[in-house]
Amino acid sequence: MKTEMVNAFNSSVIGGNLVQIDNKNHYHVTDKNGKTKILTRDQFEKNIIQNENKLQSGEDIKFKKPMSFFSKAMLTLLTAGTIAGVIYRKDIKKFFKSSQTKEVIDNLVNSESGQKVKKTGENIKNKVDDVIKNPKTYAQKIDGFVAKWTEKGINGIGKAIDFIKGFKK
Repeated sequence: MKTEMVNAFNSSVIGGNLVQIDNKNHYHVTDKNGKTKILTRDQFEKNIIQNENKLQSGEDIKFKKPMSFFSKAMLTLLTAGTIAGVIYRKDIKKFFKSSQTKEVIDNLVNSESGQKVKKTGENIKNKVDDVIKNPKTYAQKIDGFVAKWTEKGINGIGKAIDFIKGFKK
């Protein structure tokens, strides 16, 4: 991604904000607190039109970047889910307390894949407990591992340098 160059000559103060235009015709609006928002031309013009009366009276304005479609959709779904959860909270509790749901969860836990996950979790827990109880042993193993791979890395770099030197001859 190319960096955008902000043109210092095309800068002005509008409504108490420093406004600069970059080489992609985006408006960099910096407020008094130093927070910068990057707006397109349309977004900038909409903010100017909405705050026209404040600009004429000389008041400071705050430029706002509109929410994207994705943000609006996610906010709508989150709100709808929250409202549904509040309204139907008793029914949701009944659903998870019903015997059929418990049977499904028990079947998942007792299935072959559920047992593998449980066993893997126990193995990780045992390994972590062992590392905590015997830190010196694992520190020596880690030190040996790092030394071995550092030596291999240095040897590999040396071989690459020798290969490149071969082209000079």
